[in-house]
Amino acid sequence: MALTDAITAMNFDDLIEFDKDARLVRKKLFQSDIVVCELVCYEPGQFTKFHVHPNQDEIFFCMDGEGVITFAEAEDMPIRKGSVVFVPKGTEHGVNTLDGRRLVVVFTKGPGLPNPRKTMEGAANG
Repeated sequence: MALTDAITAMNFDDLIEFDKDARLVRKKLFQSDIVVCELVCYEPGQFTKFHVHPNQDEIFFCMDGEGVITFAEAEDMPIRKGSVVFVPKGTEHGVNTLDGRRLVVVFTKGPGLPNPRKTMEGAANG
């Protein structure tokens, strides 16, 4: 995906899709040198393992379903439609679904790309 450099609008309802055979469905929505924004759709049992962004704050918006943002060194935070969770840079965290429930989250993290001329495919996840 190239850098987003113009006013852009999307409808989340048009983007949501699930795949029981895949690990999860993840779509890059916007990216710049300031912010990255993605949509992630989880089937029951799918998750994002613990990871850390050493230089990026991250905000999770729960668009639908229920799940939990898990933390290595803090209390886990249950989320449901309408929840917003801020995760400071350097915080080890993950995302899990609840038994039998789908989960749709949008996250933003920033700063965005370390070099604004690189695309997301060429940049390290961070």
